[in-house]
Amino acid sequence: MNLLKPSLTIRTGLFAAFPLLGNAALITAIPGPDDQGGMIMPMVSIIDADDVMNPSSGRLSVAFNPQAVPVLRSLEEWSPGSWFAEAAAWRPDLGSPAGVGGTPAANAGNGDVFNNQYGFMFMSMPGMGMANIPVGQSLGLQLVSLSSPDLRSFNYVNSANLWDEVFAGAGSQVLWNGSMWHNYFTLPGDTPAGTYTATFEVFIADQEFSPGTGFVDYSSAALAAARDGNFESAFIHYDFTVIPEPSTVAVFAGLLMLLLALGRKRVESNGHP
Repeated sequence: MNLLKPSLTIRTGLFAAFPLLGNAALITAIPGPDDQGGMIMPMVSIIDADDVMNPSSGRLSVAFNPQAVPVLRSLEEWSPGSWFAEAAAWRPDLGSPAGVGGTPAANAGNGDVFNNQYGFMFMSMPGMGMANIPVGQSLGLQLVSLSSPDLRSFNYVNSANLWDEVFAGAGSQVLWNGSMWHNYFTLPGDTPAGTYTATFEVFIADQEFSPGTGFVDYSSAALAAARDGNFESAFIHYDFTVIPEPSTVAVFAGLLMLLLALGRKRVESNGHP
């Protein structure tokens, strides 16, 4: 098992359909990577395969060297003055508390901080030695570890009003069809500032992918899928940052200015220029 980290950071207009609106009121989608600073993508591939078209052995490789650490922020920070419809499946978690940014009580939520800049992506290029996913099998993603049990992950499909928790704990997994998949990561709104981490294993599973919930499958069969031991796994490590709320920063700035002013006054009272 190995972790390869060549450089790859992707920024595109894929999520530009969601505009940042200063006073957006009701919005119909969650702010995405382009609203948060751009996509940050680990590129997964199968190399050293015995057959690049339909391999029965090989190893997973991950090209990933992020140039920035995603910041988890609240809806009010990502899109000031916005709130979600009452029926939106993600409203209870991500919606701002009642009154924040003018949010009506009926549209209020827990005010979790969130980010989905990270996204899994698979590259198949047989002509360059990057094999296809084996026929009748699929890619697997398993959560290895979390730095905090409060760090949660969700599969989001706006068109289906889908907001399902995935990777509920260490050892939990999904099957993945290889399409670009940006799951959302969340933490409670009162989470202390700091760095939070998650590590995933990418493997070849012995189960075929079953569509129905977007690019990942988390049915009972998917959760029970086993690794194909003929393929060597790879690992992906994510870092996230939570920073103090703007109001907290303002308080600290105010205290610093007050201390500087008091220090200046003390110096002047002692007869120094």
